[in-house]
Amino acid sequence: MKRWLALVAIVFSCSPAEHREAREKYNTGVDALTKGDFDAAEKALLDARSNAGVDPDLRFRAAYDLGLAYAAHADKMKTGKDADLSKALALEQQAVSWFADAAQLRKDDSDTKSNLATVRARAAALADEINRDKSKLEARLDAVIDSQRTLLDEARRAWAAIKQAGGADPLAQQSALSKLADDERGIVAEAGVIGDLASDEIDSIGKKPEDKRTQEETVRVVQLKNLDLYLEGGRGKIAEARRALQDLDAENGVSRAEAALVALKRAREQLLDPVTVMREVARDQLELLKQTVAVAQVEGKPSLLVGSAGSAAEAPIIPSWLEPPALGDREGTLHDRLEEVRARVQAGLDNIDKPQGSASEPPKLKPEQQKMVEHLRIALPHVADATAAMTHARESLGGKQLAEAQASERDALNALAKAIEEFGDLKQTIEIAYGTQQALVGLLSPNGGSDMSPAERAQETKDELDGNVARMDRIKEQLAEETQKLDAQAQQIDAKAAGSGAGSDAKQIEAAKQQLEQAKQQMALAETLRGDAATALGQLGPAIKANKDPLAKAKLAEDKLGELRKLFFSVIEHLQELIREQSETRDRTAKADAEDDFTREPEIPNLVSQETQHSQMAQAITEALAKQADAAQKQPPQQGPDAKALSGAADEVRQANTEMGTAKGTLDKAAAKTQSVALKPAVDSEAKAIDHLKKALELLQPPQKQDQNKQDQKQQQQQQQQQQQQKKQDQQQQQGGAGQRARDEDAKRQREKQQHAKTEPVDEDW
Repeated sequence: MKRWLALVAIVFSCSPAEHREAREKYNTGVDALTKGDFDAAEKALLDARSNAGVDPDLRFRAAYDLGLAYAAHADKMKTGKDADLSKALALEQQAVSWFADAAQLRKDDSDTKSNLATVRARAAALADEINRDKSKLEARLDAVIDSQRTLLDEARRAWAAIKQAGGADPLAQQSALSKLADDERGIVAEAGVIGDLASDEIDSIGKKPEDKRTQEETVRVVQLKNLDLYLEGGRGKIAEARRALQDLDAENGVSRAEAALVALKRAREQLLDPVTVMREVARDQLELLKQTVAVAQVEGKPSLLVGSAGSAAEAPIIPSWLEPPALGDREGTLHDRLEEVRARVQAGLDNIDKPQGSASEPPKLKPEQQKMVEHLRIALPHVADATAAMTHARESLGGKQLAEAQASERDALNALAKAIEEFGDLKQTIEIAYGTQQALVGLLSPNGGSDMSPAERAQETKDELDGNVARMDRIKEQLAEETQKLDAQAQQIDAKAAGSGAGSDAKQIEAAKQQLEQAKQQMALAETLRGDAATALGQLGPAIKANKDPLAKAKLAEDKLGELRKLFFSVIEHLQELIREQSETRDRTAKADAEDDFTREPEIPNLVSQETQHSQMAQAITEALAKQADAAQKQPPQQGPDAKALSGAADEVRQANTEMGTAKGTLDKAAAKTQSVALKPAVDSEAKAIDHLKKALELLQPPQKQDQNKQDQKQQQQQQQQQQQQKKQDQQQQQGGAGQRARDEDAKRQREKQQHAKTEPVDEDW
């Protein structure tokens, strides 16, 4: 029976109809390969190879030409605007696989052997190139920092587990701590490799005479030398952390691991621009403020979080890294990082102001450089204020004066925010102004600022108002800059129009003019709204002093800023931003879920606040989409999503908002502190919300169809390229001209076929 079934299988595989179909697929694949349509060629040739049955000639030809197709496809993916080296490598490896298959079928075929060796060499070279890109110093340093940060979190959890057990079993975390010690060994080794890379680059630049080095290379050498100093310090701290973890000294291991992370961060910051470093420091300063607030709330209260017996009468056990002196040390490192930025910026400004060589005046800068210098001059005093506030916060934490420390930490954050804001673009400035105005309206509301004293509320109101008044002038300048850019574009278009005649170019020029005109009208309207908001803000100060309904003026300014915001922020942009922010909140919630109750406690209120803001934004997007859907139903738009897509997107965002509410409910329970609450349900709901938001975005941004003219032009270019490839066939046999080569090979084999064998007729010859 088995033998009969096998015979039937052979008969079916060799049936004339299927055999003919396989040959037709093969011919289709060769034709597509000749035209440069690699996707179609690969699909057809794969079908032919799969259905070739026991026909050895067809199996070989299909495998061989698949190798050619994948190799040519890989060439295409290596260059151009759509270049993707990773995909090119995958295609090259496919070519290796198919040429190897063909070599198995015809072991003596010289062309197959030659092509197999070529694609193997090309795949190896491409892999080396990709690995070189991945091994860039900056990327490897970022990876080491991430690894050290993860290790520090795990070490803290191990310490908490030891304390929760009350020290009853000192070897309970032995395996975890030993694993962390082994991980530190790998991290310190990678840090050494990074140091070697930095030294090699320094040596490479150092071989050039000083007068032959570019300014960028000179700066790079200084940066790399500073990086090497911090990196060496980080390696020492990592080694110390490893020894402590090996000795099962979790507390000391945590301390050393954190010091190593700080050193690695400072090494990385040597290669970053000052604004990026300020943002990183501000992020860490905010985290430190949260920890200070949490410690202040817990100190002196009974706790069930850590302790041997779990009695409510026990005094709380605060992790060593959250003790006020440890927080003070952390504040000190933030101060040093920011002070280094301040010193770098000041040195740069001093160098700009100083005449070079025998010149009597400082060097002239390009307009964009001069603009950046102006922003740096304005930001520098704010940076100095932030470092001063950090110094005071560090002293307060050292003295366990947590209330004073919190005030100073907030002052440092506010000063940093002012410095960073100097480098924001138009959209960012408008967004900050709108958010500030919302806070101002809240302060002026009857129940606003209930957690503040009257003096604190008055001072906060004044600060917010002064900040927005100043922002109105900044927005005015940015609008003027954008208008100047539009004027420059208009001049370029006019010049192009003067040198072109009628036809498609004239139509494109006219369309560009219309777009520019619309953009100018948008800027004019934006300036009007900005002026109205500035007027309302100017009237708000006297209204507050005279107590003459200041809330009405504040709301008027808020409305005008809201309209201004809508001019530059589309619903799609808000949706994209909401997806990003909700994803970050989900990541933080997942991290908090993995932490012990004490460590995650300060993060819960922040997560509740963030989820509330996400829900409010989702509600606003839903309403906006619903209105657009109604409008599109009455008058279908010529461009953009139709009424059905808008309505579907609104429904998806509505469902996302429901999931956000579910997540917030779980977070509210955790914030109540009545019992320990698992945050996994909140993480799951947040993930579902993200899925709904992404579906909404897909409805609003479907894949765009290419313009037919562009397709025709692309086809013409491909035809020209194919003609050139055919002319240069002999020179491109190994790396190009894949389609023509396939056709020539097929013709040669067909002649041999006709001479040596008779086969069944086919509809289309080989």
